[in-house]
Amino acid sequence: MKFSANKSARFLLLAAVFFFDFLNAFVLASAYTRGELNTMDVYERVSPSVVNITTQTCDPESYFCVVPPSTGSGSGIIIGADGTIVTSYHLISRARDIEVTLADGRRLPGKVIGSAPDDDLAVLRIEPGAQPLTEIVWGDSRSLKVGEKALAIGNPFGLGQTLTVGVVSMVDRSIKTDAAVLRNVIQVSASINPGNSGGALVNSSGELIGMNTAILSPTGGSVGIGFAVPVHRIREMTPGMLYNYEKWLSWAALAVLLFLVARRLANA
Repeated sequence: MKFSANKSARFLLLAAVFFFDFLNAFVLASAYTRGELNTMDVYERVSPSVVNITTQTCDPESYFCVVPPSTGSGSGIIIGADGTIVTSYHLISRARDIEVTLADGRRLPGKVIGSAPDDDLAVLRIEPGAQPLTEIVWGDSRSLKVGEKALAIGNPFGLGQTLTVGVVSMVDRSIKTDAAVLRNVIQVSASINPGNSGGALVNSSGELIGMNTAILSPTGGSVGIGFAVPVHRIREMTPGMLYNYEKWLSWAALAVLLFLVARRLANA
């Protein structure tokens, strides 16, 4: 009888512990709105796929880089477990050295694999070692609706893993930057600042819908008008950047030209 009483007491104690744990979790959950819970969940899942990028750039007029190089910072998105990262071309276009900082604090050298300047896109590669990387989940930018929730994660002003939230303000915009005219980009109200370039723009499901690339601002800081390259364009351009099709096509064109010249000289 005594054994049975002790067993019952232990059962009641365990039941009480589970009940209070459940009650605590319920109270914590009810302290946030559904939208806030969604935002926190998306951030926890997506932020490991976003990296900080630091560059050292030499003045093009400085021979042998005798003038101390300038430092830049931006963001990148992990699109491959092998260390493939997509970022903004303008961030790395003149970089001498590239350092990638992962969400877990690891700092690794980055190497440019390919680029598409007209779309402000570039692909980097790092060697992650034995520790796995978290790839971003691809979304669909062709079906975006104005008013849809949009979350930007990046490295504004060197402040890594920063989250801002807004909505899709418009789609299929065309904007002129210092280097090119970007067409069919996404306009968002989420705060985007210098350093956000190359960072992820995701939807409420945590899927990549674009890569933050530019802002329109009279002050240089965010006024709620940011732009992102749509993810479908990134997916279209990535194979060419990875395998550097332009380089091979240039060599092939040169080979054909040399062949035609040689044949013409031989027939002369």
